Amino acid sequence: MLFGSARFTRRPVRPPLPILATLLFALPAPAHAQDIRVSAFLSPENVGWGGRFVLNVEVSGAQQADAEPVLPDMEEFGQYLGSGTSTSVQIANGRTSMTLTYQYRFQAIEEGVFEIGPVKVTVGGNTYETEPVSLVVSDTPAPRGGIAEPEDPVDEVSPEDLFIEAKVSRTTVFENEPVVVEYRIFTRVNVDSYSISMLPRTTGFWAEELERSQAPEVERVVRDGTEYVTAAVRRVALFPTGSGERTVEPLGIEAQVRVRERRRRDPFGDFFGGSGLFDRRVPVTVASRPVAIEVLPLPAEGRPASFAGHVGELNLSTTVDRASVAANEALTFRLDLTGTGNLRALPAPEIAFPGEFEVFPPETSENIAPGGGSIRGTRSYEYVLIPRAPGSPTIPPVEVAYFDARARTYGIARSEPVAITVTGDAAAPGGENGAVPSAVEPIREEIRFIHIGPPQLRPVGVPLHSTAGFWIVLLLPVAAVAGAAAVRRHRDRIEGDVAYARVRRARRMAKKRLARARGLAGGDPREFHAEVAGALQGFLADKLNIAEAGLLREEVDRLARRRGASGETLERLFACLDDCDLQRFSPAGPGREPPEEVLERAAALMGDLARELSV
Repeated sequence: MLFGSARFTRRPVRPPLPILATLLFALPAPAHAQDIRVSAFLSPENVGWGGRFVLNVEVSGAQQADAEPVLPDMEEFGQYLGSGTSTSVQIANGRTSMTLTYQYRFQAIEEGVFEIGPVKVTVGGNTYETEPVSLVVSDTPAPRGGIAEPEDPVDEVSPEDLFIEAKVSRTTVFENEPVVVEYRIFTRVNVDSYSISMLPRTTGFWAEELERSQAPEVERVVRDGTEYVTAAVRRVALFPTGSGERTVEPLGIEAQVRVRERRRRDPFGDFFGGSGLFDRRVPVTVASRPVAIEVLPLPAEGRPASFAGHVGELNLSTTVDRASVAANEALTFRLDLTGTGNLRALPAPEIAFPGEFEVFPPETSENIAPGGGSIRGTRSYEYVLIPRAPGSPTIPPVEVAYFDARARTYGIARSEPVAITVTGDAAAPGGENGAVPSAVEPIREEIRFIHIGPPQLRPVGVPLHSTAGFWIVLLLPVAAVAGAAAVRRHRDRIEGDVAYARVRRARRMAKKRLARARGLAGGDPREFHAEVAGALQGFLADKLNIAEAGLLREEVDRLARRRGASGETLERLFACLDDCDLQRFSPAGPGREPPEEVLERAAALMGDLARELSV
């Protein structure tokens, strides 16, 4: 479990030290198979759309399991959020029992009644299965983000207090016409912070993120007579890749909401007028509703033969860096496409260059940014041309067809012809029938290296002791003795200094674990991601000289920053560990990151951490 119990679980009350010692001595030996009981239950069993529910797996009669429980497929109705563990000890009638609880948090993303199949748990070499449980996801969100714990002394956060809404620019569009989606949070409770817990899938769309400031602009609005504080959480432009009905998927967030306790009377809070000094922060999960989009096919009538699918406004211009050039000298031809729409997907236009030119593949550049609620900018192509014969060739006009969705008509962007004057003599024949050299011929046929500079002279009759080789041979034994002493000092320090030994072996041990993970890449994704996460955690523990078991994220962050690690690197580290945790407990889906990319990401993180922590 990655940074498990410090993040998501409620810790049981710890008994005093003497009692804890007595309990430890009183614990029985490892339980037999018949003493193990495994059960599963939901908290709550009824949750609203976008609310949070927890799948609890209890293992009674064992201190630990052989491996993580294997969960059934819940992708249809639940988005995995995180997990945690807790342990409790009970004494009844002189007998001591221990219960290990695994807690898996999910966000409800589909309405209906769903059965969660058996959970498999392996303890002491034996595999146990829980009974199936049922989950009801209703249309109306449950109070407090789907957490129903009657003993929790906090105010309820109703669906009207906090929700998220997806607003689309239009619901009927043509293929490849942008749809701007803005996700906004509305709240009338105190929200300290929030994070995106569920990113919408973009199946059937080409997605482009729009501008997003570090600090979202907060506004106050009135809806149905109620005042809300609202802010844009995410803005994205979606380009439909085909006709038919498309769905804008929900966006889920988890907010930390500050609520006041009612059952515990706080005289200081009453005295100061409810200043919030003793408020509690509880997590609340909400999600937007899916939005249906109708995508119309592009009309066939009037479609130009050169149309490549671009929808939007388009202008085209061409330039050359010089209009007159000598034969066999290079010039640059530039083509700029400026407008709106999905410019990144626009293919390079076809250009009928004159036969006198040798043409090299273009270099593509772009300057595209959100603007006016869409995507606009310039996509440029630069061609290197080499004229091989004198004359006055002309580059003909370039045409690019597009569809104007507002006018519902096709248009053609056209450039002006470019005339070029080529002077000098034609290139020497490079083969039979006077063929001019081609770019695909061997480079040695066109480039000859010219040796320049004075020759190197070597004096004769130099004494032996004045040569470099003499001194190298003479000092080589001294260098060998010094090297042996350094190696011995290094070994002595490794044997006597545990911290130094762990730091020195950190990279080697992590590489071994990554090698094992590479061998698991084609097998079970759970084992693969567990091995990658273990390599990262072991490497970090060795570098910081702390115990790998029970790593806490706050402690790692504090120690690593003190040692010189940057905040950006630590954010990447925690994100990689969270992704590994997510892939271990979420079922396989189309968005799973390839194992090769996961390994490259982990190796890059180790290199950055090794460099920063060694400063």
